[in-house]
Amino acid sequence: MSLFPRTPRATRLPGDVVSRMERFGRFEFDPVGTGIDASDVWGELQAPLLPFAQSDPEGFVRALADAVLPAGGFALFGAARTVWNLVGSDFSSPAYDAVRMAALEFFRANGVPSNRLSADDWRFWQQNRSEPWLVGRPRPTSEEARIAALTPGKLRRIAQLTEAPDSNVVYAAATHDGRFKAVVDAPTSDIDPTRGRFDWMSADTLHDLYTRIGETFQTPVHWVADELLPFIPLPPSRF
Repeated sequence: MSLFPRTPRATRLPGDVVSRMERFGRFEFDPVGTGIDASDVWGELQAPLLPFAQSDPEGFVRALADAVLPAGGFALFGAARTVWNLVGSDFSSPAYDAVRMAALEFFRANGVPSNRLSADDWRFWQQNRSEPWLVGRPRPTSEEARIAALTPGKLRRIAQLTEAPDSNVVYAAATHDGRFKAVVDAPTSDIDPTRGRFDWMSADTLHDLYTRIGETFQTPVHWVADELLPFIPLPPSRF
C-alpha cells in the first residue's frame, strides 16, 4: 500500500533502489569510511534515477518515499540527498519532508551530533521541531575540573582527531599575556604532507578553552586527554 498517492510512472524505480539509497546514504555521511569508490557513485547510484526524477519530480519523490520509509536506516539519508541532487535543493513536498525528517530522526536516535549535519538539514530540524537535538552532560565547574597548570612555552597534547598517522593533533598552550589557546598540528594540505601548526581558538582560562573545544567536538574524537574528556558533552556516536 502506497504511503503517498502516486501516478503509474512511479513504478520506474529500480527494484534494488533501497540498497542503492543505503549505499549512497553511507557514502554521503562518511565518504572516506565507507570504502565506496567515489568514481562509481554517480554512475551506479544517481544517474540511473535521473530520467525519472527530471520527467516527473513529484512522482519520483513519492515513489522514493514509499520505498525507503519502511526500510529506514541510511536509505533515508541517501534518498533525501538524492532528491536534493536530482530534483533540486528548493524542492518541497510532504513526501520529501517525511523522508528528510525520518533521516534526521535516524541520526538523532544513533547519537550523531548536530555538527555532522549540513546547515540546511539543521535549519530544517529547527524549523520543524522544538525539542533539542541531543542533551549532553553539563560541563564541569571550575571546582570540579581537574586541570593541571600550564606555563607559557609548553604544549600539552589534548586530542587526536583520527587514528590515521597523519591525523590532526590538538595542543593546549599558555600565552605570555596570561591567556590560553588551542594549537592544531596538521599536514599543510592534502597534497603537501609537511606538518605545520596554527592557532585554532583562545580563551582567558584553560577551563574556558576546554569548554569551547568540548562544545565544538560534541562527541569524543579518536583520542582525548583525561582532563579534556569531561568537557565533551555527548557520548560517542554509534556511527
